[in-house]
Amino acid sequence: MFSSPAAMRADVAVVGRGAVGLAAALALSRIGLPATLIGAPPPVDVVGEADPWDLRVFALSPATRALLESIGVWHALDAARVAPVYDMRVFPAFGSDRDALHFSAYEARVEALAWIVEQRNLLRVLGQAVRFAGLPIVDERFDGIDADPRALQPASGAVPEPTIPLRLEGGRRLSARLLVGADGAGSRVRESAGLAWSVSDYPQRALVAHFDTERPHRDIAWQWFGRDGILALLPLPPATGPGAPQGRVSMVWSVPHELADALLAMTPGELAARVQQAAGSALGAMTAISRVQAFPLRLGRVGSMIGQRVALVGDAAHLVHPLAGQGMNLGLGDVAALADVLRERERGSDPGDRLLLRRYARARAEPVAAMRGATDALQRLFDPTRTPAAATLAPLVESAVALGWRAVAGSRWIKRQLVAQAVR
Repeated sequence: MFSSPAAMRADVAVVGRGAVGLAAALALSRIGLPATLIGAPPPVDVVGEADPWDLRVFALSPATRALLESIGVWHALDAARVAPVYDMRVFPAFGSDRDALHFSAYEARVEALAWIVEQRNLLRVLGQAVRFAGLPIVDERFDGIDADPRALQPASGAVPEPTIPLRLEGGRRLSARLLVGADGAGSRVRESAGLAWSVSDYPQRALVAHFDTERPHRDIAWQWFGRDGILALLPLPPATGPGAPQGRVSMVWSVPHELADALLAMTPGELAARVQQAAGSALGAMTAISRVQAFPLRLGRVGSMIGQRVALVGDAAHLVHPLAGQGMNLGLGDVAALADVLRERERGSDPGDRLLLRRYARARAEPVAAMRGATDALQRLFDPTRTPAAATLAPLVESAVALGWRAVAGSRWIKRQLVAQAVR
């Protein structure tokens, strides 16, 4: 298809050099599909003395850990900056210490419910593994598929095109048998492949910051639901040395825009006091050790996770509310499923075969829909910005929620099923 001798060829081209893209390239290369990475590296916060922790942290599930172990990066993480989550306490009201949903790794028979890992720590080990594996990297922006994707679909009985032609921003060309879009919510791969995408904004922003705490967190993740949004305190490795605080946590507070503006305008001391109040002083006095930053919250869904010789992974394929901290786990779950499907193909067969990609799409349909539905429903249930009509029913809704909450809290079987879904 290309007459230019400068055109590059690859079995797989992965667009996007974030954590999901790097993991995809490594996972596919491990099963005999050398991958070429395309795109610039993601910006990473500069961590200094005044801000010793990345603001972006991920609660990585046991299934995600298994994937990272399989591509040889888990044990390369800086263990001193990884915190396990052995228990989770979820409360139905801000400031409450009653009617907690208690989830235990021991009762779930897993080593931990999750591990809290900084973005910088994760990107560092993935980048090292990519360099060690010698995977080709094209440090150019992906500009598009150099053909109408529909034209690549063969007519009945015709031989399909053996590769998909790609165009890079610098003018270079590349052809690949499979194109993996790991280029985030604004995916150029998704757009170029003609895959429908719908996105809606939640009436909230996520505020993130880190705090030292008077009391130890005991490897527990804490979460409160209420009219002020959804507040989560995630354990971080505590400071060490004489006089060091007992605990350290990362806050993710999904708040309505008006409250977000008020919190962002507070001094560090005022913000720490406000978070302490919202958490019912569960961890005692709190001291801010980072700046606070806000992120928009959106719900995004794609018409199909696959196109002609195209597979989408991560935020290019789905956006969910962060209340369960499952966005990164969903993306790396996509990577694991795609690698599993392609591992089972016959040796030397076409990785872009439509039947293989359909198997991948089917494998991800239920997990993605379940997580999207659960997080969206919870957000709407506790949405403090209800319409006036919905607000009139709020007391009835809240009474029903309280009854359902107590039923879940008292049922070990239901809690085991919830944990089983979360650690997948």
